[in-house]
Amino acid sequence: MSEAAKTKKDKILNIARQDPFLKVEEIAAKVGTTPRYVRTILSEAKISLMQLRRSYARRMEERLGIDAGSEGRGAAGAPAVVRGIRGLDVNEIRVCKVKQPEWAKQLRVPDDESLLMVTRVRATDGEPVFVNQVVTTGDLSLSEGSLHQGNPLRELLGLVHPEATEFRERVLEVEPADPDIAAHLHLSPGEPVLRLGRLIVTVGQPVGLEFNIFPAYAVRFVLVGEGDYEVQMVAKTG
Repeated sequence: MSEAAKTKKDKILNIARQDPFLKVEEIAAKVGTTPRYVRTILSEAKISLMQLRRSYARRMEERLGIDAGSEGRGAAGAPAVVRGIRGLDVNEIRVCKVKQPEWAKQLRVPDDESLLMVTRVRATDGEPVFVNQVVTTGDLSLSEGSLHQGNPLRELLGLVHPEATEFRERVLEVEPADPDIAAHLHLSPGEPVLRLGRLIVTVGQPVGLEFNIFPAYAVRFVLVGEGDYEVQMVAKTG
């Protein structure tokens, strides 16, 4: 290997370790090479960006005093139920592609672009409490094992960056449960659910949408504090 190639390789590895939340394309741009070459170097070094992100998130949780638990799988390859943050369990991971013009508009991509949707159920003692969903763009490399940890999906997908991420356009809607959500929450299709949504913005760019979906009759939200709160009413279309 030439000295120039060795230097480029070292740069790739150093950048990946220092900032694992960068995408392969961003690392390639910083080094002045191709994404394919970056993937080759990372593979040869047996380095996984997802693993680095998971380790980083784990260190952050330790600093905050949060116990994210362990990971594992159940019998016959079924997803294991994992003890996660605040005593909740994690199960039923689902990854699929969806087309939703409204979401695409928020993420500043063409209306017909396929979006990646990752869904995870949170449960207590095996009973579902709420569904967590993250919708994002791009072709992400996902590790099923890491998705069964208690870390927030937005972190496992590399959508947040310390001191560079903010959440905008927070909304709360009541809607009928579609068949998938109903199955996750042990409801009948059409039963009302509460959908809390927010836009994830990192370094000024929208990188994902995060939703938490609860059975409408099973939860109560309490406003904490004595200050006033502001609610904006918006008419729904369609």
